[in-house]
Amino acid sequence: MKVIPLLEGVYYVDTKKDFHYISDDIEAKRPADGYNLIVRPFLIQTITDNILIDCGYGSELDCEPIIIKKLREHHVEPNQITKVLISHLHKDHINGIGNWVGEQFVCNFPEAQIYIQQREYDYAIAQTNNSYNYERLKKLKSFKNIVWMNDENGAISNEITYEVTGGHVPFQQVFWIKEDGETTFYGADNLPQLNYFKYHAAFKNDVDGVKAMEDRLRWEEDAKKEHWNILFYHGKRTDTKQHLNSEA
Repeated sequence: MKVIPLLEGVYYVDTKKDFHYISDDIEAKRPADGYNLIVRPFLIQTITDNILIDCGYGSELDCEPIIIKKLREHHVEPNQITKVLISHLHKDHINGIGNWVGEQFVCNFPEAQIYIQQREYDYAIAQTNNSYNYERLKKLKSFKNIVWMNDENGAISNEITYEVTGGHVPFQQVFWIKEDGETTFYGADNLPQLNYFKYHAAFKNDVDGVKAMEDRLRWEEDAKKEHWNILFYHGKRTDTKQHLNSEA
């Protein structure tokens, strides 16, 4: 298994939750108001699949989505992605699923099966806040390659399992990918940065902060026992590289 971080960039998120692309410098200066947010999807290559985990905010450089540029830097074309695993539908995780070609919103990964929780979609589309891009969410229904999921947990393939955890949002899902005795875990925004392990606290940006905290405590224990490599979508550090016992 090969894990490839695909840093989309650092965004300034203002008080209205509007995203403004800054650069790919993870040390970009913090603003006086709002906050900076690292956005980093992951490509995982197994013997059978090119797996994309979440797909970024969808920003473009030189008229091309950054996520596609990053894939091509690693000699992977968008149509070579076989599976896209979506944790939840906040715009910094789902916008990069497609892009506008004229007036048509087209899928960036036409040959992939895209895994999304149906209840997460129903919840997201019913909200009225700026965490979501409703125009893009509605267009998802036109994509024929989405697998709408309804179970609490299960297996996508022999290598990929999932669990609906809630926490950050009510129907967020997390993923385990196992191959040749190695386990890679993605806790999405219940575990977006390594330093969340240092603070056993409930965070107010989660719908259910207590549930997210309980998940982290459980995962930390399991990760130490089973030597998981944990991926961090919003962290300066990309993953634990199976050294959870070491300092960040």
